[in-house]
Amino acid sequence: MQTVQPCVTIGSYIWAQDRLPHDEFMLRLDELRAAMDHNGWPAILVYGDVREHAALAYLSSFIPRVRWGMALLPRTGDARLLCAMSTRDLPAMRTLTWIADVRSGMGPEWANAFDPWLERFKGDQAQKLGTLGFDIMAPVLHAAVRRSLGERFVLQRADDIVAIPARRKRPRELTMIRASCKLLETAAATFVEGWRRNHAPETAALDAERVARSLAAQDVRTLVSLDGGRTLVPFQGRFEKCSGPLVGYLAVKVAGYWADIFVTVDDGSITPTARQTTAALDAIIADMRPGARADALHAKAVGALAPYKLHSVLGGSVGHSIGLSLHEGPEFRASEDATLAEDGVYTLQVGADDAKAGNALMSAIVRVTAKGAEVLVRSRPQAR
Repeated sequence: MQTVQPCVTIGSYIWAQDRLPHDEFMLRLDELRAAMDHNGWPAILVYGDVREHAALAYLSSFIPRVRWGMALLPRTGDARLLCAMSTRDLPAMRTLTWIADVRSGMGPEWANAFDPWLERFKGDQAQKLGTLGFDIMAPVLHAAVRRSLGERFVLQRADDIVAIPARRKRPRELTMIRASCKLLETAAATFVEGWRRNHAPETAALDAERVARSLAAQDVRTLVSLDGGRTLVPFQGRFEKCSGPLVGYLAVKVAGYWADIFVTVDDGSITPTARQTTAALDAIIADMRPGARADALHAKAVGALAPYKLHSVLGGSVGHSIGLSLHEGPEFRASEDATLAEDGVYTLQVGADDAKAGNALMSAIVRVTAKGAEVLVRSRPQAR
């Protein structure tokens, strides 16, 4: 789901060495260096910003609190990390990553931090360097990179080759995602109980966010419906009591890993759309296995929803991968032929809207195993 990006990033982003020790990142770099060897890249430049940083966080543990960060990862030798912070902030930035060499990339510091590091790769001919995350880089910074590279280096996009968002999750990542799902369940229960007390969706959403923050969530995103589940909107500050069901969306980030869920609580007995949405969610969970195609899962969900149509807020999708990014990999649409990976983690999202029967949105986060699906967290039909 598309949500509002916070203006101020709060929460602890210190490298959690007890859960993701140094050897974990060495194993991740082994996979990356295999791609370097295959493509003839002496180094890969990995970019991320405060909004989107999955590849950067996966390889360096660094999550930008503001602006951007870039990891310079060589095939051999020491890595370097540049961040858009002043030199006085560097001691704090070094606590966020396993990379020892952290430099400021701001203003005049850029040439001192970036250009000398490249000198080791200079050859008689232009050298190829791989890039990750450069699609979201601001034009001003991209121009600075180009100026530093000159004619000595050629950038080659590595996002599709390395494909970090589409990968199977590593065992320690699965532990982190389970922790995110556990916190999400607690926050979602608070969301529901808050609404049952006051029937004000925005107040209930703030209650859920307060609980999630108290449990060390780094980021919390909420959407609520103020029109009975037909649409979802970000925080409006109206705090109005609303008739009809509670329909909302909640996402939390814990230690860098996201989990999200839809919540539907009917104002009375459970509606036919809620029951049918639950059946559709059950149907696609049953079909989650390695190699399953996104378009087949979409068809299964749409068929199980009949006679209702897929809810318009989903934009024609019934899910996607989730992890270090709230939205990873391709959408599960009718036209998408991507396949599921073993140990991939996916958020499944199903909903129905009907003027007479009511509106409902349900979801589940599922790990794909060789034997089927492991449900990490899911919505359930509820009544007030």
